[in-house]
Amino acid sequence: MVKRDERRYRRISLDLPVHIVVNTVDEYEGKLVNISPGDLALIADTRAVPGDAVVVRIKGLDIIEGTVARTFPDGFAVSFLLSKKRRALLTEKLMLQSNPAFSDGLADRRATPRHLNSSTRTVCRLDDGTALYVKIVDMSVDGISVDAPRRPSVGSSIHIGRQSGVVIRHTPRGFVAVFEPEQDCEQEPILRAV
Repeated sequence: MVKRDERRYRRISLDLPVHIVVNTVDEYEGKLVNISPGDLALIADTRAVPGDAVVVRIKGLDIIEGTVARTFPDGFAVSFLLSKKRRALLTEKLMLQSNPAFSDGLADRRATPRHLNSSTRTVCRLDDGTALYVKIVDMSVDGISVDAPRRPSVGSSIHIGRQSGVVIRHTPRGFVAVFEPEQDCEQEPILRAV
């Protein structure tokens, strides 16, 4: 009888270095073998046993907490302890990693620093005259990322505060928009006393 693969999520193979902390005491270096939004397998010379608490820092991807699900001769598998929000973010990152042709050009193109602003809520006006109550995730001089109850179509115009922008992509929880450059208005010449 053949054992079926009962995994909840599809794993993707990634060869990335990892730093592992087992039970908040022992630290090891290793290599990621594959990962999904719910679990991962890695190669590392450790003494981990099923049930141990682990924190895995995957270079260039994420930091993930979980428990050792099973061990094998040269490593172990980890089951994640993630909130729905963190799982959605990881899913988006993995989707972009596994589809490089699709993700080409979707990297963060903002040249200015982002400012995290996770507690600010504001009103976003849409082209059709409706308004959305959104939560600002982060903001820069060039653009904004928000959590929103619905997503305007890519390419549509929005207004947030005094800024107007264009939606450039959707995220699992909302959308990202780039601000339109302010138009330089022809100013009246300033009169000066001579």
